[in-house]
Amino acid sequence: MDTALQLKIARDKGNSISQSEALYLLEQSELIKKLTRDWKDDALFYIWKLIALSEIPYTQNLNYTHKLIDRVFKKLATPFGFSLSGDEKYFLPCYNAMLVSAMCRLGLANEEQVKNGVEWIITYQPMERGLPVSIPGFRFDRFGGCFNSSPCYIGVAKSAIALFNYWKYTDDPDVLNKLEQGKEYLLEHHLVNRLSKTEPITSHILDISFPESYHLNIVELIRFASNAQLLDDPRTQYAVSYLQNKKVDSGWKTNFRYKANGYTAFDDGRKPGDWVTYIINSALNGQPC
Repeated sequence: MDTALQLKIARDKGNSISQSEALYLLEQSELIKKLTRDWKDDALFYIWKLIALSEIPYTQNLNYTHKLIDRVFKKLATPFGFSLSGDEKYFLPCYNAMLVSAMCRLGLANEEQVKNGVEWIITYQPMERGLPVSIPGFRFDRFGGCFNSSPCYIGVAKSAIALFNYWKYTDDPDVLNKLEQGKEYLLEHHLVNRLSKTEPITSHILDISFPESYHLNIVELIRFASNAQLLDDPRTQYAVSYLQNKKVDSGWKTNFRYKANGYTAFDDGRKPGDWVTYIINSALNGQPC
């Protein structure tokens, strides 16, 4: 087991870990070496590297992570949230949400740039069908559109997850109403299905993969459902059963490897993966993950 995962498990269990102990485990980690061995000045590179590092405790103490945070704040943060283009052109709610979540995990929930991203979700992100969205100056059409008769499910889910992560680190009551709307919307879809029939709402939603990518998947949804204490709701049982049936031997294999500049899968997929197995097991058992 990689030492970065050992560190995460210890932290999740509430074990006392000194900063020197944490940094030693990070220095020994092959995954950390893989994540920090290259650099490209590219928006997507910043995003995928930062999301990956945010999943590992204490990485906010690494110089590499500081550099990524600085680039994201300087180049992608705007008064309305995080944008790939650095302005309102081609704003994508899913990327704003993923960066909000990552920054919260890195201990930056109270930064102005993060609060701006949260405020955008509260103000503009629809959490139900049939709400027209028209925001002067914003364009959502470059990658297929985010708001039609129904909002993009990826954007809704990742925005709900972002609100939960923000609330977890701040206890800000202003997000709770929108968060509850998001929870209900996901539960209405049994986390992964269309409303009209039992079939996947997106082509990648049943993928087993970690860390998250642009393609919303069942791993991040079951993790959210567990952390938000939704597993007692019967509408989560389809996703729970699906994952239980996918278990092989002692765990789960990743079956999809996202390809993008800067993205790094934590497990290789040839055998049950330590990371994805830990996340799914913890989620299904209602443990912090």
